[in-house]
Amino acid sequence: MADTTASKEDATPSTSTASSTSPLPEIHLLCMIDDYATAFNDAVTSHYPTLPDVTKITHHDCALKYLDQEVRFDAVISPANSYARLDGAFDDALARAYGPRGDYGWITRKAQKVLYEEWRGFAPPGTCTVIPLDHDDPLPPGVMGWDEAAGGQKNPWGTEYLLLCPTMRVPCDARWDREVVYECIWSLLCAVDNHNRAVRRQQESSPGGEKLLKEIKSILMTPLAVGVGRVTAKRWAEQCVIAMKHYVEAVQNPVEWSSLSWGKALSDHGEVVGTYGTVRTEEQPSGISLSSIMIVVVFLKARSQL
Repeated sequence: MADTTASKEDATPSTSTASSTSPLPEIHLLCMIDDYATAFNDAVTSHYPTLPDVTKITHHDCALKYLDQEVRFDAVISPANSYARLDGAFDDALARAYGPRGDYGWITRKAQKVLYEEWRGFAPPGTCTVIPLDHDDPLPPGVMGWDEAAGGQKNPWGTEYLLLCPTMRVPCDARWDREVVYECIWSLLCAVDNHNRAVRRQQESSPGGEKLLKEIKSILMTPLAVGVGRVTAKRWAEQCVIAMKHYVEAVQNPVEWSSLSWGKALSDHGEVVGTYGTVRTEEQPSGISLSSIMIVVVFLKARSQL
């Protein structure tokens, strides 16, 4: 399994390798704080020890602006709000890294345009929307552009898409939404798969001449909802890894997953429930407790096996 020693001074980030036919994209994991990288590695050990055999994982422990521009990834994840206002925390870093000089709102406009077309301007938390980052689109009057002659980067890291994964409606404590990280990762993997299948269909049917879309084979992601959202490193990491594990199972076992039994569904649900940790009274839905959920899970699982 990959370690977490890579940094802005380290020209060789730590990696794990996997087959090129993986159902998961290659992952660049950007963790500025060691605790998050440690939590991710612990989650892999506990929940999905074969993950490094399924996809390549590269750890980076620097801020986005210090990430080596020789690194390449097709898409970057925005743990945004539901209205695609990309102007705070990691979204602020994205706005500064990808937009032209003098046009801080460039990436927000890109995101909100697609968001309105697909969600009428509001993407529910836990979803994922693929946003093309077409750097060749005309710029508004007065915008200076990327000033490449002065060392500016028009498209750093060769990124073609933004993957908008809202973890909250507006910036707020998201701990009450106890499975939002799992939902975001699952939606992300489905969105990438659907996008890639659409790209392959376009390539097969295109008569030539039209601009072809590009498959998403590698992504950059950061811990989700751990800042303003106040989700713990442990919950983020465990739900991220478990979602990947369940998704790979679904891809590799279409017969089972296209007709899931209660036993399997409740078993997977129980694994996610185990990531909740200590839950405050005000975070629990009224009329039901975690212990009640687990009793039902055990009962229905046993019944399904009769």
